[in-house]
Amino acid sequence: MTALKLSSAQTILTAALAGGRTGPHRRIAVAVCDAGGHPIALGREEDAAPLLAHIAQAKAFTCIAYGKSTEEVRRWAEETPIWFHGVARVAEQRMGLPLIGSKGGVYIRDDAGRVLGAVGVAGEAGEQDEKLAVIGIEAAGYVANAG
Repeated sequence: MTALKLSSAQTILTAALAGGRTGPHRRIAVAVCDAGGHPIALGREEDAAPLLAHIAQAKAFTCIAYGKSTEEVRRWAEETPIWFHGVARVAEQRMGLPLIGSKGGVYIRDDAGRVLGAVGVAGEAGEQDEKLAVIGIEAAGYVANAG
């Protein structure tokens, strides 16, 4: 398996932070993790709420931990809320990060479709978080899988 390099994670982080917002916007945080769910790059804009970095990490982790984008997890959580909350609790107790059922967690895939990692963006509305994650992933030359 090809590993996600630090330089690629930094490209994703920089592009997502810079990416495509117009008009007034809220401050964001971006987290990039490898295929094992381990953090590679994490950043947040000045004055971003401190909790946003943790939420971004949890979104990226959710993709890896459950094998779904956070949009797919959101749909799953709506269909089976009791099961979702139970699994989310176990994930938080065992791994220290919750599963997040909100847009903004996106898989990073190579051209062959292999999962290299995931990106989590937090701070804007879910659709905007997801868009910024995709911008970052594509800027690094990878394929975004938002679900």
